[in-house]
Amino acid sequence: MIGTRSATRQLWIVGVAVSLISAWLASPATAADEAPVTHSTLPSGNDDYRTFAAYEADLAELVANHPDLVKPLTLPYETSSGRDVQGIEISRDVQADDGKPVFVTVGMHHGNERPSGELTMEFATDVVENAGDPRLSRLLDNARLVVVPVVNVDGFVRNRRQTDTNVDMNRNYGFGWLPISTGGPAPWSEPETRNIQWLLSTRQATTFVTQHTCLQVVLYPPLQLEAGPTQDVARFEDLATRMAAHYGPSYIPRDSAHDYETTGEAIDWAYFATRGLAFTAETCPDEGVERTFETQVVDTYAGHRAAMLEAFENTADPDQHATIRGKAPKNAVLRVSRSFDMYTHPYAQPDGSTRPSSFPTTLTSDLEVSNKNGKFRWAVNPSERPIPPYQHDGVHGNQTGFYTEPWILTCERPDGTVVQEQPVNIDLGETTTVDLTECRRRFHRPDRSTP
Repeated sequence: MIGTRSATRQLWIVGVAVSLISAWLASPATAADEAPVTHSTLPSGNDDYRTFAAYEADLAELVANHPDLVKPLTLPYETSSGRDVQGIEISRDVQADDGKPVFVTVGMHHGNERPSGELTMEFATDVVENAGDPRLSRLLDNARLVVVPVVNVDGFVRNRRQTDTNVDMNRNYGFGWLPISTGGPAPWSEPETRNIQWLLSTRQATTFVTQHTCLQVVLYPPLQLEAGPTQDVARFEDLATRMAAHYGPSYIPRDSAHDYETTGEAIDWAYFATRGLAFTAETCPDEGVERTFETQVVDTYAGHRAAMLEAFENTADPDQHATIRGKAPKNAVLRVSRSFDMYTHPYAQPDGSTRPSSFPTTLTSDLEVSNKNGKFRWAVNPSERPIPPYQHDGVHGNQTGFYTEPWILTCERPDGTVVQEQPVNIDLGETTTVDLTECRRRFHRPDRSTP
């Protein structure tokens, strides 16, 4: 168990080494990297890396040209240097509040890993431009895709791995966080990290993929060996294996701890908070192959597309989430929420002790009932939350159980007045019908104050 000053220092040294190696692997393009592409087969037809302005323009163009399929998304926190972080949502009748399960994929946690943003953006373009394809059409009917191609905007603009506060945002997520040199002054200290926290906390993301370079792996939690396998290791292995196979025979699916141990990454928090499957997909040309736009983006895209379609289909699979259904008044707002504490790794505190720090986590999602008959189906992540290895008194690895923490479902008027509230316990693959008779009875009746 890592819980001493010495162990913390060892992890700090490892963090520095990993950052240096990763920065070298994802270093800015050399003159050879800028060789022109002989033939671009990308959905966009691009033959070179986008600028940030080009990302913004391409996202806006998809929204303008396909308003029934695409709507804009601006994450709530500006970057440290005051820039917006933008993405899009894609689905059939995208403006509808339809309760579909959600697939979230993002690029460029590390601002100099340019192929990660390109692959993410190209997949969004592909899905939109080819929405009539039978496979894509079915997925868009049954799930929602959220794409944020550049989450570390400042790092991308400056062509550097870290944010403008010199923090590796993929070491700043609170769950299991340690004060390594690149982890930030505190868990969740960076607005870029809090953006992803907000995104996954407000959407029922069955699947989450964060795209990186430059290795040939598909990684999943845990991040540290002492944590032990997750409760859903079989589900992780299955999907990671299928994704890796599409990228190529040299790609390896494995838990992140057996690749190299880190702390404070997105996938660890995402899984243990939401129970949605979360992956780090690292792509890279074969050893000895020159790293150019063509080899890192054009030649990689076909495998990336197939891997992302596996993740998209996992999202739509009813066995990979839970479903709440029922009948409510038209225009009622349904809300599910739950709150709990999560913990960092133990680390040296100002008072001289070594212990974890806690941080609150709240998951909340809304659904406006739009059908005239009031019927709804809502895909949610299970209320059964995996017992995490990081707890209030230290690290307890190899957990096999789950906390039973019901969703609190409220039925509300549009003005926010809660008309009915009830707990909903639901596990993976289950469908439950909620009785909202009280909400239907009271929804259109004015509340009378007591004289």
